[in-house]
Amino acid sequence: MNPNKIVITGTIGSGKSAVSEIVKDLGFKVISADEVNKKLLEEGGENYEAIKADPFFRKAFDGHILDKKHLAKMIFSAPDLMKRLNSITHPIIVREIEREIEESDEKNIFIEIPLFYQMSVRFPADLILFVETDKNIQAQRLAKRDDIGGFYAESKIRNQEALMGPRDGREIVIKNNTSLEDLRENVENILRREKIYESN
Repeated sequence: MNPNKIVITGTIGSGKSAVSEIVKDLGFKVISADEVNKKLLEEGGENYEAIKADPFFRKAFDGHILDKKHLAKMIFSAPDLMKRLNSITHPIIVREIEREIEESDEKNIFIEIPLFYQMSVRFPADLILFVETDKNIQAQRLAKRDDIGGFYAESKIRNQEALMGPRDGREIVIKNNTSLEDLRENVENILRREKIYESN
C-alpha cells in the first residue's frame, strides 16, 4: 500500500507536537522523526555509530556515552558543524521513516519532521502542514519549554531559520497563536477540506 504522506513541520517552538497530538487524537498514525532519531542515537544505533566515526564530533562523547546536550551546544555555536551533522544523520532518519511507512497499512500517515525544509535528503510529501507562530509568542513558548532565557530562545529560532531551504508553495500554513481549542478546530477544518478526515 502506498499511503498519503503528510508532513507536519515548522520552526522550533511553533507547536508541531501539539498538532501531532491532535492528529493522533483523530485516529491517525503519526511518525515522529525525533523519536526515530532518538532510537538511532542509542549506543550501537546507526546514527550513534555514524557520529562516533566522524572525528569532528569526538568531543561529544564521554567514552562510549554520547552527550547529546554537549553535541547540541557544539552545533549551536558552529553552523558548519550543524550542516555536517545533518548530512550524516538525515539520510539515515529518512530511510528509517520510509521503512516504517512501507510496513504500514494506513491510508494516511503523518510524519512530524521539525527540519523538513533543512534536509538535503527527504522523501516526497503528498501534503505539507507548516505550523507557524508569531515570533514573540514562539520565543516565549520556547523559553518556557526549554527553561532558557529569551535571548537564547530567539537565537535558537534565528539559527534554525537560517538553515531553512526553499519552502513548498503548495504547503498549508497552520497558524498557532491562540489556544489549543482554536488549533484543534483549525487542524480539523484543514483535514476535512483536504478530504483526509471526516467527523461523525
